[in-house]
Amino acid sequence: MNIIWNSSEDKPKADKPTNSVLPEGTYTAEIVKSVARQSQFDNVKTPDNPEGWEWSLWLDVHENGTRYRVFDSIAVTRISRINEVLRATGRPELRPGKDHRVDETSLEGETVRIRVYISKAGKPRVGEYMKAEAAPSKPAKTKVQVDDIPF
Repeated sequence: MNIIWNSSEDKPKADKPTNSVLPEGTYTAEIVKSVARQSQFDNVKTPDNPEGWEWSLWLDVHENGTRYRVFDSIAVTRISRINEVLRATGRPELRPGKDHRVDETSLEGETVRIRVYISKAGKPRVGEYMKAEAAPSKPAKTKVQVDDIPF
């Protein structure tokens, strides 16, 4: 058997998210997957949403060298929650009677802040979406005159 080195098929596996639970708190997260799908659960199906459409978000949080994955599903009838996500990503909110569609995949790669709580089932859940904080800027350098030095 001949071994073929440096093949494009021989790629290192991506680091998998940890199985440990992300503690409650506020974190910076990246939206790694954003899709519309039909929920398998009956509690999402309502007279206004009989097919159970929801927006499924996969968020990665990197904390202390560990990657945690948090999942969130938002029924398409929860406009206030959808607007919260849109605001957090810097996109305009949906307008009543005007907007009937969101390009959910365009949010992949966006960074947001999330407040995480632990559900009764022991899983991390998103309580709130917030705009990601801008990176702290370095203080501006000031020019000092040599004759301004008091010693």
